[in-house]
Amino acid sequence: LDEEASNALRRAFKERGENVGSWRQACYKPLVDIACRHAWDIDAVFNAHPRVSIWYVPTKLRQLCHLERNNAAAALVG
Repeated sequence: LDEEASNALRRAFKERGENVGSWRQACYKPLVDIACRHAWDIDAVFNAHPRVSIWYVPTKLRQLCHLERNNAAAALVG
């Protein structure tokens, strides 16, 4: 949720000629980490922040959170 870091990342991806999808994926990682610290509730993360509470949670981000949650649970079991 750091706008300056996100913009710097976007510029770096653009300078390397990478597409918006690659930048978006890179921006999702910190959000997945934040969701982890909030019991994997990505909706609560979005709702708690005034700048992003108006946006829906992207499906891909939701999927990444579920995947990471499942991987973390499997690591605890195995």
